[in-house]
Amino acid sequence: MQTLLDLDQLRTFLLIAETGSFTKTADSVFRTQSAISMQIRRLEERIGNPLFSRDGRTLQLTPHGEKLLTYARRLLELNHETITSFRTDKLQANIRVGLPDLYLEHMVEDALHPIFRDYPAVETIIQCEPTDALIDHIRRGALDLALIVQPAGQKRSEVLNSSRFVWVTSAENSPHEEAVLPLAMNRPNCSWRKILTDALNTLQREYRIALSTTSTRSIAMAVRSGSAITILPENMVGSGMRILTEEDGFPKLPACSLSLIRAQGIHAPAIDLIAAAIKASFRKTIRISI
Repeated sequence: MQTLLDLDQLRTFLLIAETGSFTKTADSVFRTQSAISMQIRRLEERIGNPLFSRDGRTLQLTPHGEKLLTYARRLLELNHETITSFRTDKLQANIRVGLPDLYLEHMVEDALHPIFRDYPAVETIIQCEPTDALIDHIRRGALDLALIVQPAGQKRSEVLNSSRFVWVTSAENSPHEEAVLPLAMNRPNCSWRKILTDALNTLQREYRIALSTTSTRSIAMAVRSGSAITILPENMVGSGMRILTEEDGFPKLPACSLSLIRAQGIHAPAIDLIAAAIKASFRKTIRISI
């Protein structure tokens, strides 16, 4: 009798392929690394071939792993489609989700795609604002869910992804060499702005605010054009930008985390559904293009 594939093992395999790490996968599903390794060993035994190889510290798919990747996605999608086809409840809700605008594309194209597809009666209302405004909306119950970027260690909620704040300038111009630094930053109540100005005050560097906005995309445009410098999470640094280091005269900045928070006392199946979709999507190693 032919051995059947285990869907849980396939899910783990896909996560490792997406994150490139057994450790990150174990953290994202709240299992030990040894448990994850055991799942992959058992899957390799079923397949009869190795699925991953290491090139130094880099984890790569073997040719057999690449082949399985396509089948694994199809099998899991078919499983989801099968379960959905037997669903008798017709979930109806309007769910309010907030996030910084840099994450909008990933949210709509990846995280919410299964919601749009499988729950046509669930309307997702998206609001793009900086972190501090989103936290305030959550406290007041004006949003159901919010993605926020904050300095690491602030345990407001479950961390989905980690990065580090870095100084960013134009790849083609050098506004960071001006005697009075031109800055592009979020509005005065934003925690990112405080990190930036506190660091410059410690350095005793003169600066002026060239752009103050709630749109992080607008900040990125100002940086790329050479009009200003700013700070961003490292995984948000896009084309046309250059990271400034200590060699350029800019100190290291604190680590940061991407977290999901939700309004207290508001419980609804649709909120749980969207929260689960966001967690699954944003726990992947993602790079935002801006």
